[in-house]
Amino acid sequence: MSRFQSFFHVLILSVAVAMPTACGSKSPSANPSPNPSAGAQLSVPQAQGDAPFLKKQAAAEQTPSGRDPLMEQGAKFMAVVNQYKQRIEKNPKDQDALMFMGNANYDINRFEQAKEYYKRYLEIDPTHPGVRTDLATSYYQTKDVDAAVRELKTVLARTPEHEAALYNLGLILRQEKNDNPGAVKAWEMLLKAHPNHPKAVEVRKQIAEMKKKS
Repeated sequence: MSRFQSFFHVLILSVAVAMPTACGSKSPSANPSPNPSAGAQLSVPQAQGDAPFLKKQAAAEQTPSGRDPLMEQGAKFMAVVNQYKQRIEKNPKDQDALMFMGNANYDINRFEQAKEYYKRYLEIDPTHPGVRTDLATSYYQTKDVDAAVRELKTVLARTPEHEAALYNLGLILRQEKNDNPGAVKAWEMLLKAHPNHPKAVEVRKQIAEMKKKS
């Protein structure tokens, strides 16, 4: 699972990634960014999308055509986006295309659009934990904390050991809800199920601090 690299953001933000007009059903890994992508500090929830990963080329290099390689990459990316949009127009229930478009919009901070694609995906398959976790992070990014918590709890009801959902739920409960007992419970479950989580050391510190205050 991966997210598009940030150097695409400026290129893509100049191009509208519109919702398809053909909607036959209803819509974020990876990433609060839940694009919850994990950073060095406990500050943002992690996303769970399945978007393809595009590698960065050196900005100083020039392609044989003389065009900036970032522009070349951006043009290729937008061509792929258009292909997925066309797929959705032909088949509004194309799950791979809905996920791709959700992730693509999420990665350029178009969270409202990302939510719609993720919702449409979940109308087809409501059990996908990664897509629902990305929906939760999209809600978080649009300041709808209650909806984010609701979606994360839905993920955990079906997949109790889901790594990103546990991490994100603990983070949101602690930072946004002042619910230290709830955050401790979620993070202790996270450490039990995933003792080697990348943020395990920091999570343990935060748990200890919250328990001191209780």
